[in-house]
Amino acid sequence: MEVNGSAQKILSLNSYNQDFLLAKWGGVVPELAARSHVKALPPLMEVCFKEAGISVEDITEVAVTTHPGLVGSLLTGINLAKTFALVRELPIIPVNHLFAHLEAIHLSEKVPYPYLGLLVSGGHTAFMWVKSSTEMDILGNTLDDAAGEAFDKGGKLLGVGYPAGKIIDELATKGNPKWFNFPVSYMRDRPGKMSFSGLKTALRVKLTKMSKEEISTEMHNLCASYQEAIVQTLRIKAEEIIEKILDQRVKNFTTPIVIGGGVACNSRLKTVMTNAFKNVHVVKPIYCTDNAGMVANWASLVPQMKVNFPECLLLDAQSRFVEKK
Repeated sequence: MEVNGSAQKILSLNSYNQDFLLAKWGGVVPELAARSHVKALPPLMEVCFKEAGISVEDITEVAVTTHPGLVGSLLTGINLAKTFALVRELPIIPVNHLFAHLEAIHLSEKVPYPYLGLLVSGGHTAFMWVKSSTEMDILGNTLDDAAGEAFDKGGKLLGVGYPAGKIIDELATKGNPKWFNFPVSYMRDRPGKMSFSGLKTALRVKLTKMSKEEISTEMHNLCASYQEAIVQTLRIKAEEIIEKILDQRVKNFTTPIVIGGGVACNSRLKTVMTNAFKNVHVVKPIYCTDNAGMVANWASLVPQMKVNFPECLLLDAQSRFVEKK
């Protein structure tokens, strides 16, 4: 990314898709993901430099995700960043990729602060009150599985393949979301808290009572109904947070709502949230899943987070940010 004053320009954005590798396992296998990253980074960097029309000497600072995430994969990126820093004595900006997911909205449109952020990804589901690029208060989160995790585990039970979230979304377009009554566990007695593990269990129980032929025949309806339970949980929880935590009425709530993270690509979630609330902004699909664009964007917004050389060589990976309790 090139930064001139307050203007940012992405010179190159490429990624290495591991879906073909992870499809065999029905989800992410940390060790395999980390090893794959090690092999993919050198040729990917070469492509990016060529596409951007720059050389290593043109780099003035490095941004890298340090938390949260799978430690093995994070360390692969961090070690590459440290190599750049060591060779050229450059500073590093450590990035919280959860913040980066939400702030990626600014890559396509300008949303004023404060806003209510809904982060929905494979590893995290949380509502955040965003006051600036670095000030985000957690208003609610899942106690167990994240929404993306629920899609992945549900897809594995259904046998639809990987990436399950995208496939379920596509299959659901031909199904009836009210055909099966899956539970919406949003924990009414605990404002801000939600759970998706019970939904996964309900799907497993339902499938054990169906023959293979019935599952095949009802696949579209199963996907639509399962997806609906996830989406409606998020809608209901958003309403609860607005009314019980922010102490406002939903019908009068005009504060921007920003949805980011991989699950923000889900078509049903976009439709339901846009219809339920007045001022909804969804991160563009290209910036929803983990990507360098959102990481560089957040780093450009927080120059004060820069860690100068050689102190930056002490940066390390952190697996957690949102505690599930």
